[in-house]
Amino acid sequence: MSAAKSSIIERFTMEPQVAAALSAAERQMGQLQMLHRIWPLWNDFAAGPLTAYAAVNEAQMRGLDLEPVELLSLGTEPAPSRPGKPLRIGVGFVLAMGQMYGKTKPALTPQAVGGILTGIDAPQLSRSNQRDDWQLQNSPPGSAIWAQAGKLAAAGLPPLAAAGLALATWEKEGPEHKRRSLAGRVLLCGLARHLGLPPAGFLNLGPALPLAAVKFPGGLGGLLSEVRSHGAWRPWLAVFLNAAELSAAQAADLALAVHMLQEENQGLVRTWVRAPRHPLRLLDLLVGHCVIDLPTVAKELDVTQRTAGLLASKLEEMGLLVEVTGQKRGRRFAYIPLINALWPADEEEG
Repeated sequence: MSAAKSSIIERFTMEPQVAAALSAAERQMGQLQMLHRIWPLWNDFAAGPLTAYAAVNEAQMRGLDLEPVELLSLGTEPAPSRPGKPLRIGVGFVLAMGQMYGKTKPALTPQAVGGILTGIDAPQLSRSNQRDDWQLQNSPPGSAIWAQAGKLAAAGLPPLAAAGLALATWEKEGPEHKRRSLAGRVLLCGLARHLGLPPAGFLNLGPALPLAAVKFPGGLGGLLSEVRSHGAWRPWLAVFLNAAELSAAQAADLALAVHMLQEENQGLVRTWVRAPRHPLRLLDLLVGHCVIDLPTVAKELDVTQRTAGLLASKLEEMGLLVEVTGQKRGRRFAYIPLINALWPADEEEG
């Protein structure tokens, strides 16, 4: 470890309230780690509906209205003909998070960092032929920031503190980009896996940061200005840790609510369906794909498309699925109880 990094470790002290915030955030992150161990569907839920939930929140932070079912209906390779700005932000966020949630830990190389910065605006949905400058660079800067965080954690810095310092350094020294903060939060989820932290704990960091920074002069904008101009990592760390606690607590609360919802609906299926094995498998599948088409059901459950249609019809009769396209072909079904659990306002308006 370099002398500079050693000096950072030596100078790293926390006021009592910041140490308490670190402890509270670590407890919430630990709860998510426990969910990962005891709930087999946790990863599917986190990488699917929970990520979409965070994408909708990111759009709303910018005063944009993003329809959850529309976002969830797009699948892994969306290509709507006239995407609006909210949808592009949502798709960019979801697909970028998909890279961070891969089966293997993402290597935060220069190319990966540049790819996140490029993809965060979902250029594949743009009607423009212009290419982002990041696509033209072989080695965009910024990857060293995330590597340093891992080294600091290995040297003894608490992983959450190392994550917070990495995000502060990204805000101060990262490449200029119109969605630099959003890209930084995505990359933080990739870093979390290397630090032994649950990536889902940071999914809703975007809306949590302004809440945690409400007492700072100028709010989050004022704090970021101090970080970028003066490297004010101490006040930033206090806000970051409080926001991490809020974000992780929200993810845990939503996951526990969905887990209970699944148990209730499994009981319903066992009561009303004579041969419940395949309907129960479909119910589990819907935790990760709460808007789904019949070919996906057939593929994931290894059944014929006719059987997939019959399974969907059974859950539709029970009020668990609703067809959302109004078409005879290319139909998609929404798992309404889960969607209403994540976006209860939609249920009230409907």
